[in-house]
Parts: sequence; C-alpha cells; structure tokens
Amino acid sequence: MRKFNVLLFVSLFSVFTIVGSASAESDYHIGKEDLLDIEVWGSPELSKEVAVDRDGAITYGFLGRFEVTNLTPDELSSLLAQKLSQGYVKDPKVSVTVKEYNSKRILVFGEVEKPGMYKIRQEMPVLEMLFLVGGVKSDAKRMTVIRPLGDNSEKLPTGMIGADVLAQDSRSSEDSSETVHEVDLIALLSKGDLSQNILIKPGDTVYVASGTGQKFYVLGMVNTPGPIEWTGEITVLEAIKLAGGPTEQAALNRILLRQNQGSKQNETKVNVMAIMKGKQKDDSVVQPGNVVIVPRSWV
Repeated sequence: MRKFNVLLFVSLFSVFTIVGSASAESDYHIGKEDLLDIEVWGSPELSKEVAVDRDGAITYGFLGRFEVTNLTPDELSSLLAQKLSQGYVKDPKVSVTVKEYNSKRILVFGEVEKPGMYKIRQEMPVLEMLFLVGGVKSDAKRMTVIRPLGDNSEKLPTGMIGADVLAQDSRSSEDSSETVHEVDLIALLSKGDLSQNILIKPGDTVYVASGTGQKFYVLGMVNTPGPIEWTGEITVLEAIKLAGGPTEQAALNRILLRQNQGSKQNETKVNVMAIMKGKQKDDSVVQPGNVVIVPRSWV
C-alpha cells in the first residue's frame, strides 16, 4: 500500500506542477463572491479589498457600483485605470489580484483523505483534484462526477443543495438538469489509463466509492453462489474461490463461462481440474457481466 501511495503522489505532483504553471491568475475570470485586492500605486486611499456581490458587481469608492464578473484581473485593472484617469488620478497604475476564490467550488466526498468543499480557480484534471484532497483511501475504486448542465462555473455543487430547492430548480429551468461521468480509478491509478483523467469543473460534485459497480456471477455447485463484485481482471479458478470454492458435487472438468457479446451469447468450456493439477496453464478471464456455471458431477 505504501508503494501505491508513493507512485500515486509522484504522479500527482508531476501533473500538478505542469497544470499549475499553466493556470496563471491572468487567465482566471472573476466570479460572484470573490474577494479582490485592488492596489493603486501612489494612492493608498484607493487601495483596498473589495468583495464581489451576488449580482457580480463591486462598489468601489466614488466610482460607484459596476459589474466585474467574467473579467480577468488584468482586464479589471485596465478598466479601473481607465475610470480613474477620467479626472481623478493622473496616469494611474492599478493591479488587481484575487485574494479569495469564492465563486468556483467543487464538493468531494467518499473514499478520499480530506473530503469537503473546495474552491478552485478553474477546471482541473482528476489527478490534480486528488492531490488537492490528499489522495484516495485504499478501498477507492471508482469515481462519479455529477455536473450541472449549462454554465455551471458559479453554481453550488448539487451535493450541497437541499432536495426541495433542487426540485424547484428543475421545474423552473432546463439548465438545472445534470450529467453523470464515471471514472475507473483502478484503470487510472494502477494501469496509467489517462483517458480516465477527465477534467473536474467548478460546480461538480465528486463521489469516490469503494466498489466498481460491476458484477459477475458464479452459479451452480459452489458454496456461496450468486453475484460477486468485479474489481479487476480475474480468472475462472479465482472466481470459483471467491464464491466459497466448489462443493463435493462440483464437476470441475466441465465448467462453462458464459459471455454476452452484443446480442449473442458465447459459452466457453473450462477444465479447472486440469488447471489445478498443472496439466493446463491457460485459464479463461472473467469480465463484468459474465456468468461462471459449475455443473453437478455425474458420478
């Protein structure tokens, strides 16, 4: 497990460094409830912290109230310099930085080390998000990302909205509907499948679960027949062991592996007895949805 954590965090740190260097504040778009630090060189009375209100505007001294959402800090600096130069300050030099990123949030919970609400500047890959929450626990296998449709950058994550409010929103706006994205953490963290490294966006609710949500079935002459959670590549012999092992009546020389391939169903005969005795090396691989049937012995 320690080796897994080391590899995980080395990967996370590398991605975080690359992405972080590209996430310059100048690319960030100011949002509602952000806290801004405005500095006017040579005019300390004009330098102050200003909060963006829920309507997306700020109130700045004698310039009054005006909208600032969707502007970058550099664009707001230029706008303020232009306004101040109109008879107020000669050749003003203005800088704007975002002190608190309050408008863009995600909710992360489940099998992570530090669950909670997080403020983010902009979208980020799953690996960078896992760095943010301290990594995943040993049982983590899959991730579900719930995302509001439309412009979700300043929406409260669904997991933080009461059911009554959510129901009311769904009646009043088509934008309140959601999409669900699944991430296979085993494929991402253990096999390096970067196709699973999707972007997490502001407004997302992220749930990390311990199961894959996929099952296979072992039926017939085993001690505990029924569905078994599929957690990764497994052979027919290993599947039978997970089902409590064969009973005394099991015919291990003529096991059937039933696989669905589209509208067709294929059956493969597997001689587990020969595999157990070392007479046959190859065993068949069980996939999600497969059925392993252990028939009764004729003897």
